[in-house]
Amino acid sequence: MTYDVIAIACEQLSYRDKLRLAQLLIQTARKEEENANPQNRSEPKNVEKAKEETLNEIGTIEYVVERLLKLKPVKKQSLTNSIKAMFQFQGGIADSDVDKIISELKKRKLIKIEQNKVIYL
Repeated sequence: MTYDVIAIACEQLSYRDKLRLAQLLIQTARKEEENANPQNRSEPKNVEKAKEETLNEIGTIEYVVERLLKLKPVKKQSLTNSIKAMFQFQGGIADSDVDKIISELKKRKLIKIEQNKVIYL
């Protein structure tokens, strides 16, 4: 298949399917690029440093905090979905990274979660 054939076929998709396809293509291209250039990835020396580097790779906590203060999701699931939505156009975000962000927000005493409800401090 050529690019032109795929482009014509994509015109027949709904807008939601086009967005899903775009996200899939971005994720696939990123994985392919990582496999082609593994020397660009660095190996962290310890777990805390790995956690910090991961948070820096996926975006800064300040960015997440700024967006969350506008959105103010009330339930934990809404908080998780909001964070995932922030990174959907960069190829998505892993659940483990979302958990790391939430842990960092708790650690910085920006939020507190009680009985699946989010409390902003």
